[in-house]
Amino acid sequence: MRIFILSLLLIAPMGTLLAQGIPPNEERALGTTVPNVRLVDTEGNTFSLHDLKGRLVILSPVYMGCPQACIAITRSLKKAVEQVGGLGEEYLVLSFSFSPKEGLDDIRRFAKSHQLNHPNWHLAYVPDEKQLFAFLDQIDFRYTYVNEQILDHPNVILFLDKDLVIRHYEYGTDYTPEQVLRGLRIARGELTLTERLLRTPIPLAIALLVSTGAVVWYLWTSRPALNAPASRNGM
Repeated sequence: MRIFILSLLLIAPMGTLLAQGIPPNEERALGTTVPNVRLVDTEGNTFSLHDLKGRLVILSPVYMGCPQACIAITRSLKKAVEQVGGLGEEYLVLSFSFSPKEGLDDIRRFAKSHQLNHPNWHLAYVPDEKQLFAFLDQIDFRYTYVNEQILDHPNVILFLDKDLVIRHYEYGTDYTPEQVLRGLRIARGELTLTERLLRTPIPLAIALLVSTGAVVWYLWTSRPALNAPASRNGM
């Protein structure tokens, strides 16, 4: 019995660390432009989010004090990016701290720990708390405090198009090259028919299905009967 209780006590914190938090409301966020917040990078340089316009952006909300999930997200994303050919001129990664308690020392330590030294991988924090929460609200990223150090948050990365419009979300802590390639493709606007239908507002989607069904029904019922007897004169 003691072993069982001890196991539960050990498993409970681990479950908290792996918790997904409140998932973003994609219907609310997709198609909107991220705000032009001011960020500070690991060199202490200030830049505006909209300075990144012109290239696709993989946006990764993390916090530097995260004991597990954010580490896994960063490592797997870095590996997946390398496997698809690395960062180039078409897209970049912006990892940013969503914790208002973190600053320059925190992101420097995180960058050093994970060797995030590629010029097209930006690690930054938002010094203005009001701007930070406006940013998080726009991407619909919400977290709660488990305690003073641990935050429960969604495990997610976002894909922005060249105008910094939110185009796609991917979820999890272990990202694959396929997820990266899919997100970049969607950010370019290269959606499959299924993806377009899934992103169509529900009332419009229903209307399209109904109208399509009506056309099919009309064509089916109005076609000549294959086995109808030929008409005879005088009959």
